Amino acid sequence: MNDVEQAEKSEPLGEKSFLAKLLAGDYGLAATYWALYFVGAGLFAAFGSQAVDEERWIPYLVMITAMMAYTVTLLVGIRGAYKGPQLWKVMSRTSSVFMIINILIGISTLGFIY
Repeated sequence: MNDVEQAEKSEPLGEKSFLAKLLAGDYGLAATYWALYFVGAGLFAAFGSQAVDEERWIPYLVMITAMMAYTVTLLVGIRGAYKGPQLWKVMSRTSSVFMIINILIGISTLGFIY
């Protein structure tokens, strides 16, 4: 029995924890998807800016690699969960939006170079 099933059985309906609802898909694909993406992007912006400001380039490159892996993981998750028509059209548009946001966040973190 996984954690989600255990949480569903131990807690009455409507009283599940946030994490249990998230893992069970109660918030829907779009809300979960964007929430997880912006959490990752926010963490990268905060810690990436700090690393650039302190000129710690190796940790910064590790963060960029992690953010790209996080983006790929989100896209794979969407591909697995999306049940609607025209999957590749949705995936291409979504990945384009992500890449634009990733580039903007990367530029903003590099803004700390004097």
